[in-house]
Amino acid sequence: MTTPERIVNQNWWFTTLMVQKHTYCPPLTKAIRCDVLIVGGGFSGVSAAAEFLRKGLSVVLIEKNIIGGSSSGRSAGFLTPDSELELHQLVRRYGTKAAGEIWQAPLQGIERIVSTIKQHDIQCGLLRQDSLFLGLGASGKEAVASELECRKSVGFTDQRTYDANQLPQILGAQEYTAGIRYGDTYGVNPLMCLQSLKDLLIENGMQVFESTEMERLEDHTAYTHAGSVTADHIIIAVDKLSPSISPLADEAFHAQTFLSVTEPLTDSELRILFPSGEQMQCWDSKLVYSYFRLTGDNRLLLGGGTPVTTFLKDAYNNPGIIRRVIKDFRSHFPQLSKLSFMQFWPGQIDMTRDLLPVIARPPEHPHVRFILGCVGIPWATFCGSFTARNVLGEADEDYRKYFNYFSNQRHFALPSGLGKVIGKPLLYSLSNTWAKFYQVDKLRSFEETEREF
Repeated sequence: MTTPERIVNQNWWFTTLMVQKHTYCPPLTKAIRCDVLIVGGGFSGVSAAAEFLRKGLSVVLIEKNIIGGSSSGRSAGFLTPDSELELHQLVRRYGTKAAGEIWQAPLQGIERIVSTIKQHDIQCGLLRQDSLFLGLGASGKEAVASELECRKSVGFTDQRTYDANQLPQILGAQEYTAGIRYGDTYGVNPLMCLQSLKDLLIENGMQVFESTEMERLEDHTAYTHAGSVTADHIIIAVDKLSPSISPLADEAFHAQTFLSVTEPLTDSELRILFPSGEQMQCWDSKLVYSYFRLTGDNRLLLGGGTPVTTFLKDAYNNPGIIRRVIKDFRSHFPQLSKLSFMQFWPGQIDMTRDLLPVIARPPEHPHVRFILGCVGIPWATFCGSFTARNVLGEADEDYRKYFNYFSNQRHFALPSGLGKVIGKPLLYSLSNTWAKFYQVDKLRSFEETEREF
């Protein structure tokens, strides 16, 4: 009987923080006032904060962990517009024009992140890596063909497709039936990126408090364990929103994924993985897909899950799941079967019922805005920036474009209240499947609605 390889349960990105010094931000221990309070130090919150720089406003950012210490800093660091929804799925749901508008949101998110990293010379493992969507079986081949057709209809021209005989030229794998590749996408160390952005915010006069969780919200004041913040405007961009803070918690669901990382690959292993020498970030066409890319120091980052653990209510830390993902990867890359995986870590990704983000402003609290269910760093970055620009009154044109897609007043196939009857995991599983493969949405007229966020 073969003994399973030992994999340590530890987030590799936290390990990388040991090589750089970042500003220590002690917890909040007093009552303070400011113009804008941002709750949550992931990409949504930090991107929102960045919009207020040099606007003449006092801004406070609080985070219950370290900045980037929750979902954002546990992610794989893919900077691609693809997340839970492919472009062809958005075209089916909204039509070609609307799908193109929606796709521009994460593309803007990518541009904001990359330009900021380059402008400030932030050392966070930024790598230019084309995106490669891999089809499995006949259905995967059809998905690739549909993605190609939809990219052309929306107006994209940079894509390339590969059949099963052509894929080995760029990927040392077997059993994939087709692939579609496009550029202007990147990989990044998300935790190091956010910690560096934190330093930048502080250098520009922003107050940041880590290890500071918002325990309750009363009107304009957020109370923490040892202090409080009173603000004219509040942006709440947290994952796992508590129902004690807002009933909007019913709009947030989560999916669990697992990540693992290897020792640095040798030159020969790198040539096996990417024979052409061009790195890519890759994922397959399964409902619960596997995904992989290289890090800045040539470690293989591999993630995935199972249909059962994806929808579990609580975090699952057993290494058995990631071992299955690794076994599946080795079946596609038999020449890399000896790769040594060192560490793994689980992560629960916040999502919504239809897999697009929610931006909400409760009518009874018009000074508060919530950002929920942003799947993927580019989506979170756009939503944080977009929400902040709404507060500043600088996003009227974008609001007309995006309110249909991101408002919590949009139509959902199944009501959130159903979760109280059948349970949120089952409701999410049903809604997820419907949104990805069957849903068709109807758009509302801008003139017929009041401003919703």
